[in-house]
Amino acid sequence: MATNLFDLKTVVDGLEQDLGVPAETLAAALSVDRRTIERWRANQTVPQGKTRERLSELAALRDRLLKVMRDKNAVHEWLQAESRYLGGFTPVEALKAGRIDRVSADLDGLTGGIYL
Repeated sequence: MATNLFDLKTVVDGLEQDLGVPAETLAAALSVDRRTIERWRANQTVPQGKTRERLSELAALRDRLLKVMRDKNAVHEWLQAESRYLGGFTPVEALKAGRIDRVSADLDGLTGGIYL
């Protein structure tokens, strides 16, 4: 699923639905205030610089998760499950801490068969 950052309402709504997380979690993952997410939805502002890069990273992670797991419910379950790679934290907790990179690395380990 390609990400068109010019249709931010669709991007944000899609991330929430596909990842099964609320706007608060997206805001934390992107290091922005929740109201910023609402302004994006209302087309009042657009992400700039590092925030735009992080939004693209999160959308790319979502795309990879959907490709690997093929089912939104499986994505939701994986994001909520404790991860050995993340020291017992869940991928959602890592996202809330702004660590999109760690969640992506955890997915790399899963797809590479490291956890078998």
